[in-house]
Formats: sequence, structure tokens, C-alpha cells
Amino acid sequence: MGRFLSEEEFSQQFTDFEHSAWKLEVRDRYNVPEEAETIRRFLTDGDLGRGEDHARTSPWHRNVTATTHQGKIWQRVRVVSEPLSDYIAWEHAVTRFNIEAGEDIRWLPRHHPTARELPDLDFWLFDESWACVLHFDADDVPQKLERLGEPEEIARLLRWRDLAWEHAIPHREFTPRGSGRFNT
Repeated sequence: MGRFLSEEEFSQQFTDFEHSAWKLEVRDRYNVPEEAETIRRFLTDGDLGRGEDHARTSPWHRNVTATTHQGKIWQRVRVVSEPLSDYIAWEHAVTRFNIEAGEDIRWLPRHHPTARELPDLDFWLFDESWACVLHFDADDVPQKLERLGEPEEIARLLRWRDLAWEHAIPHREFTPRGSGRFNT
């Protein structure tokens, strides 16, 4: 077991890493209050809100762009159910802004055999040497951020990373099954 981080300590991880930041996402919904209105508008009429302007002005996208220009690598795999949940449909639609900022995002349908070999947890892996596991409550609200660094723990996360990355589909090639009104 690692130590729990404050929000500030967690945010610091995204500037402290030297080479690579990799994330596994396995939830079909993230209950983040700050996203609620944007998602509601998207579900109502497909509106992406500030869209491209947001991609240039959000602290997240600015950091990804700046660190990518420094040679740092950002990657993530999203394990998703099909048809996509409303949240993941929105996430799929806005992924292009993350990619424009410099992230390489891939998708792994939950029905793929590899998905059964992955853990039921979200985590960030930094520089292949430390990680942060994201813990959620029963309503999908982020609760705790746990930093791990023991070599055995990191080796297990690296195996899961390699397995997920090998089988995940690049965003530009991913067309969700059961295409609904919001697949882009």
C-alpha cells in the first residue's frame, strides 16, 4: 500500500515526471461535478462548449502541449463498454482536443479478451517508476489518490500497461460498436 496524496500533490505529479505519463481508465462513468454542465449540453444537442478554445486554454491541455514540446510522452488506454455510456460518448467526442495537445489515446472495448486480464482500477504510471491509483466511491466520484512506488507494484502495473497498449485501438481508428447519436 502506498501513501495517499492531496489534490495538490497529485497535480504536481504531472510536472514532476521526466519522460512518460501513461494512464489506464476502466470506468464507464466519472462523476466529476465540474464536468456535469458540459456533458449535459453535449447530451442535449451535441454541443462541445468551448471546444477548440478550451483545448488551447485549459491548464491540462496547456501542460500536455508544453511538456510534449519538451519531449515528454503522454499516453492512455480507455477500456470501454459498447455501446458507449453517455459519459464515454462525450469523452470520445472531446478526445481530439487531447490528441491535438499531444496525448496518444487508445481504446480497448471491454468485450476484447485482453480487457479481462486488466485490473478494475484506474492508474497513472509515471516514468515507469512510480504510479498513482485513483480510488472512487460507489457513485463514481473520485475519492482518494494513492501513490505507489514499490518495485513489485510497479512491475505489475507495467505488465498491465504493456498488455493494454498492445491491444488497444488508436483513437483515429476506433469506431464504437452500436454507434449512437454521439459517436464521432
